[in-house]
Amino acid sequence: MTGVRWGLAGLVLLASVAVTQFQQQQQQQQTNQIDAKTVEGWSQKFGAELWVSLSQATRRESIQGQYDNMPQLSVAEVDGFEMVRTMAAEVQIMMQHKIDAIKRIMELAENIALDHKYDKERGSRLAEGRYVYVNAKKLNVLPDGDSGGNGEFDRYLSQYRDPSSEYYAPGYSRLMLNPDPHFSGIPVNTSRSSVHVPTNVFDGEPKVINAIDWSKKLDDIFRDNYERDPSLSWQYFGSSTGFLRQYPAIKWLTYEDDPDMYDARMRDWYIKSAASAKDIVILLDTSGSMTGLRKEIAKHVVINIMETLGEDDFLTVLTFSDETRPLVDCFTDADGEPELVQATTENIAEFTEAVNNIETEEIANFTSALVTGFNLLERYKTGQARTSGTGCNQAIMLVTDGVPYKFETIFQEHNEPSTPVRMFTYLIGREISDLEAAKWIACHNKGYFTHVTTLAEVKEQVLKYIPVMARPLVLMREQHPVRWTGVYADIEVPNDRMLWVIGLAKPMTRGQLREELEAQDREGTFKGYKLMTTVSIPVYNKKNHTNFTESIRVSDKKKVDKVKKVRIAELLGVAGTDVPIAQIEKLIPPYKLGVNGYSFAVNNNGYILYHPDLRPMIPRSGAFQEILKPNYNSVDLAEVELVYNPRSDEPRYNDSNLFMMRKEMVDQKDGVQRMTVKVHMDDMKRVTIREQDYFYHNISNTPFTLGIVFPSKYGKYRVVGGLEVNDPGNRQPNQKVSDFLEKDGKWKIHPDWVYCEYNYGGTRDRLFDKPEDMMHHFLMRLDDENKSFNWGQSRVRPLPKCQGNGVYTPDCQKFDKRDVVDEEADDAVVEDEIEGEGDDQFVNDGYCDKELVQALILDAMITKVFEDKTSSADSSQLFQLFGINLSFVATRSGLTRWEEHAPPPDPVYDEEHAFDPENPKEPHFSEVNNEATDEVWYKRAVDYHYNNPESFVFSVPFDIGDKRPTVVTATHAIFKGKGTKKAPAAVVGVQIDYEHFRNKFMNITNKQGGTLSCDSSKVECYVIDNNGFVVISEDPLNTGKFFGEIDGTVLNSLVQNQVFKKIKVYDYQAICLESAAYGNPASIMMTPFRVMANIFNWILANIAFTIIRFELHHLWNPDWTYAMPQQSQPSLNDPNLVYDGDYYAYDDEYMPAAPVEEPQMPPLQEPEPDVQYEDEAPPTFSEKDNQLMQEYYQKEGGPIPILDMTYINKTQPKPCDKEVELYELNEEALKKEGRPLQGILRNCHTSNCVRQFTVSMIPNTNLILVAADTTCPCYSNRISVEPTKVDYGPSNETMYCEKLKTNLYRKKPHQCIKYHPQEEEISLCGSGCSFKMCPVVLIILYLTTYLYQ
Repeated sequence: MTGVRWGLAGLVLLASVAVTQFQQQQQQQQTNQIDAKTVEGWSQKFGAELWVSLSQATRRESIQGQYDNMPQLSVAEVDGFEMVRTMAAEVQIMMQHKIDAIKRIMELAENIALDHKYDKERGSRLAEGRYVYVNAKKLNVLPDGDSGGNGEFDRYLSQYRDPSSEYYAPGYSRLMLNPDPHFSGIPVNTSRSSVHVPTNVFDGEPKVINAIDWSKKLDDIFRDNYERDPSLSWQYFGSSTGFLRQYPAIKWLTYEDDPDMYDARMRDWYIKSAASAKDIVILLDTSGSMTGLRKEIAKHVVINIMETLGEDDFLTVLTFSDETRPLVDCFTDADGEPELVQATTENIAEFTEAVNNIETEEIANFTSALVTGFNLLERYKTGQARTSGTGCNQAIMLVTDGVPYKFETIFQEHNEPSTPVRMFTYLIGREISDLEAAKWIACHNKGYFTHVTTLAEVKEQVLKYIPVMARPLVLMREQHPVRWTGVYADIEVPNDRMLWVIGLAKPMTRGQLREELEAQDREGTFKGYKLMTTVSIPVYNKKNHTNFTESIRVSDKKKVDKVKKVRIAELLGVAGTDVPIAQIEKLIPPYKLGVNGYSFAVNNNGYILYHPDLRPMIPRSGAFQEILKPNYNSVDLAEVELVYNPRSDEPRYNDSNLFMMRKEMVDQKDGVQRMTVKVHMDDMKRVTIREQDYFYHNISNTPFTLGIVFPSKYGKYRVVGGLEVNDPGNRQPNQKVSDFLEKDGKWKIHPDWVYCEYNYGGTRDRLFDKPEDMMHHFLMRLDDENKSFNWGQSRVRPLPKCQGNGVYTPDCQKFDKRDVVDEEADDAVVEDEIEGEGDDQFVNDGYCDKELVQALILDAMITKVFEDKTSSADSSQLFQLFGINLSFVATRSGLTRWEEHAPPPDPVYDEEHAFDPENPKEPHFSEVNNEATDEVWYKRAVDYHYNNPESFVFSVPFDIGDKRPTVVTATHAIFKGKGTKKAPAAVVGVQIDYEHFRNKFMNITNKQGGTLSCDSSKVECYVIDNNGFVVISEDPLNTGKFFGEIDGTVLNSLVQNQVFKKIKVYDYQAICLESAAYGNPASIMMTPFRVMANIFNWILANIAFTIIRFELHHLWNPDWTYAMPQQSQPSLNDPNLVYDGDYYAYDDEYMPAAPVEEPQMPPLQEPEPDVQYEDEAPPTFSEKDNQLMQEYYQKEGGPIPILDMTYINKTQPKPCDKEVELYELNEEALKKEGRPLQGILRNCHTSNCVRQFTVSMIPNTNLILVAADTTCPCYSNRISVEPTKVDYGPSNETMYCEKLKTNLYRKKPHQCIKYHPQEEEISLCGSGCSFKMCPVVLIILYLTTYLYQ
């Protein structure tokens, strides 16, 4: 009986298994509906039709044939090292001109200061209106309540008017300022300079006004320099008294609600030249007595000290009470001992954040603090530290509210007899009676003592240490070290490295927005950020002694002023000039580097001066404009050259080849290297792996090394040759060169390349509206002048030869008459042209790059086929059959031609719809695709040539969704040569109407597939490009999306089958948004009042909470319970209202002015608005209303007071590392199989169904076709290509800490001057506050400003 039961059970089990297998087979049969051969047929037909139609539209075969058969063309191998050596020499010559210019400023400044007669009454005359200078803040100022009208210049306030005039105003002046393209469109006057005086500097103080007076004679040398070298940018002299004299003269815009805090002495160019590099230890007293205002002053003293340090300096901050501790725990060695770190932006930010969170307690142990500081510096001086400091000046900054003893024993043991460490003491607080100990410490240790009693005087007192550090430099007299800064933008925050803020959008009508957008194109408006470096040189006072007045107490009731002569070593200031990075790049012709080749430069710290992957801006987002990244000027070479190593994907991987190249470049050695790197494109959405060759050479007399890069596969070969225009055999009879590029024809040249130019620097003659006009002008000159045409000798003016022996010296004089403006004619209307230019053949004959221009002419002849008019029927057929809107060709010489095939759009006459800021009209192809070899579609086509030389590379705009119409761009590279010896000559391409393109594909699948079709609900088809982005999908919303976001499960399967290669890319220039504290911790004037405001708000908040908590409001009105939301006027739902982002505020040299009727000088300093980022898009006002109203109506109560509702989410951008996994197609995986890839997804759903998909390569393209079954509802992973923050996490905190303090190899500055024996003779070492402008005035000023805000 038991056996029977077991037998029945077995039969049941077998039957169950059989049924299950049958069901699975049925399911598989149901899902196996995608026939691989059918899918492959679709791909083959679609690819073949595209190849034929696009070849016809682009004239591919014709252009290829002409490049192959043109006798003037050949493929030549280039010597990369010889090329970079030649380029570095030209850059060095250009930079030597700048060095010579500032040396002439320095020499004249020292001589006129020596001869100047000091007048202590000049300040009084200034106050009385009997003396005036060109004050940039008081230049071209309209009177209050000005009613407007014509003749604005005549209404400017001026001291040079009849005193009875309504426009008479002492201290004010007026000049004619004209927008100058050489100075970014800023209105300037090139006949004189103007003076900026910081808010915290009193221009009536005798030392200040006397320095302003003698420095006005620098105008002569400013003009002379500009005449010698019209490529010079801004020239300036920053005085140690605080003012900045700048040439050419500009108006410094100020704002009622924003105090001007710019101070040249806080700028990197000033700090670097004022003293040699420094190792600084800041000792911050955090004992129990450092509370209240003392604590606030101390914090700002530390922050301001750090703001005076640059990338060549090292520092640490130690806090001390009963124990001495590092302020930032991270900045310690393996034994927990403090160490110095480089004064980079990130490290300063860490210190700043920590110093604002200090707590005070216990009693100060000065012995422990001083000994720790000395021991730390001793380790660095003797080389015992794990890292290296500057090896130059060393100093301890002691910030405390009282020093009880002189601690002579400690100084005798650690700092005598040679006094290698300077001591600077900052005594905090007004109630201190005994200053002697703190003063003794500074005076006996080559330092300086200051007594800081108010926040208003912090900056001025901190800056007093710089002239002391400069004394050895000044005493050397004849040595004037030339210093170069790293890269910086001409608009940034000078005194607050971490205030990178975004203002909330403000309402603006459509008409206002339209006017503003149009104003951006007006002549003279500011064009954006400009990257530059600065070269500067110190200026010394040649006087060895000065008169010093000292008050001596002779009795209890009597003091006597005694004048005595004392030894001095005084820094007068720093002279400098800006060198735009674009001027360096101009001397490195991109056409010589070839497509996907590039140049870059690094400084002695390994930081990038420029590089194609240097991304200094946070991209524009929504209503917010671009802003500078906090760490944009300290990007290391190792952070932009992303070495590919398949064995390691760790962040900040230490590649030996990269770091060896970096070390040699930092040491300014010459060399060659080859590396395989990850190259990202299209805002880090695409990636490719490329082997590259690097060549580098030093730029003499600078800390920079120049590098150039070629792709290894094709970079060492160039298509060379051009049309020799003087050979009649190259042209048909009576044919002109200018005929190849007709005026106003359908062609563009690269806007940033120098083909020909007249305007060497700032000369104003022969300006052209666009590069094509200038080029056509020179082509006509070629026709007219023939063999007499002067091509010019060089891109850069040769160094001059002096008369006589011909040896070049910086002070070599030009023998022509110079225009000197009467220094008293401040109010004259001056619009001088610099004399001598008319005789300058180098400027007026112009310069043409013969090799580039002749290549351009030959390319124009080859591509003129695009201007051979096809019949209207042929052109119309290309559009009707294939949807081809436009075909184009771009060449090695930067030429782009195009031909239209789509019918022109109907003209719009309705003014209301002529401009819609929410849906602006798409610009024409030629307006946004005119950079030829620099365009992404050009680079991708050349790279993809080595995957498949007979293919077009397709792309669509990212995330286009339902935005229509849109276009598909397809490009194909034209190479000349054979085998490995070939080089890219041009790229041809088309733009296709997307709907035509998609319908063409869908029609093929419907006709060729029988019952199988991409229109079927059982099959989903995707056409995907070689980086995984969807080009065609049944759902239009998927267009331009990353395929992983749509079906990550299939993508993962393709990765596993090696169809796609996953490549991890790190972004070391990323920005992460973090919660921001209210206000700016380094704003030394606002903090106390914000503290008071916070206290007041806290009190009100607690009162309100008490009222609500105990429902006391019902005592006077039970209905006042909830606030009813109500729309403000005008309504934000008004269709005529749009949002416009506030300007971003940076305190730096040149800011864009608001659009006005007449061009105005952009402000050098703008307000610092509070910044808000929105984590999510804010709801519209109506949505808020509805939500709040629903909540309100659920409550009881009637009419209530109206309360303003504000939703603010403050965030602050901070540097961080991000990572992203990008994808690249591996064609070999599909070619290897010789047939479509078939895949099945199992266990992807609870129903146990299986999902089939088929992948087929579309021939002659970079596209693949994925056809996937939809009957099995598989769960799909979502894979994004949005970068995410590298989570170092607690377990990897050490790695993050090492990132901050890592000192990659760096080269110390060439000259270190830290000692001079005569410094012992100088006894001036500080006293209490003696600044004559009462700090109370500043406090009142800032309190008024704060209350106004």
